[in-house]
Amino acid sequence: MSFGADGVHFVAIDAKTQKPLGAALSLSFDEASDWRQSASPSFAAVHLFGEEAFAAWFPADWVDAPDAWIRPLDPQGSHWESYRLERGMELYYRFSAQTPPEAQPLMAVNAQRWLSPLAKRDAVHVYRLGQRLEIAAVQGGRLLAHNLFPAQTPQDAAYACMLFYDQCHLPAQHVPLLWEGDADEECWESLRPFVEKIDTSASHPWSALTVLAPLH
Repeated sequence: MSFGADGVHFVAIDAKTQKPLGAALSLSFDEASDWRQSASPSFAAVHLFGEEAFAAWFPADWVDAPDAWIRPLDPQGSHWESYRLERGMELYYRFSAQTPPEAQPLMAVNAQRWLSPLAKRDAVHVYRLGQRLEIAAVQGGRLLAHNLFPAQTPQDAAYACMLFYDQCHLPAQHVPLLWEGDADEECWESLRPFVEKIDTSASHPWSALTVLAPLH
């Protein structure tokens, strides 16, 4: 389950095959709460992810007073949580009020996957879930940058990707773009004249949530 500002995305995954049992569903917060109370015990595991209303990375232990450090970046927020990666970075984030407290922040979970030794190579990673566009540049096993963008159109998504290459000083003819989650053919077509290697093999109708399965 992924909790966003407007509702909940749900997909059931077979524990053995790691394949979905059906299409991803959109639920209201009340429907998700009712399902968790009545049906979740029937599943081997239920994983909860949250779409951040605000998020920012800092070096570990850098932020000694969150209210002083984070409030200028997120004036409307309060009660920020933090999530520390094994590689020394710390994500400060805020969820919407409807998100369960045990939900894991999507940015932190994705960063862990992209920094894993299994990821193997330097790349610009893109994760698309509806209008949520998450982009990270990984080089030499560390995050150069990792941000969220609202992408209402394919042009918005393409512009954000190219802006990332430019701001991180990455050569688009050598550093691949790895796209996960919801497909965006029009965006990919806009990027192909500029980005030589675009890998969309992890993009299909249900991958926006299944890429977060623990064994992926």
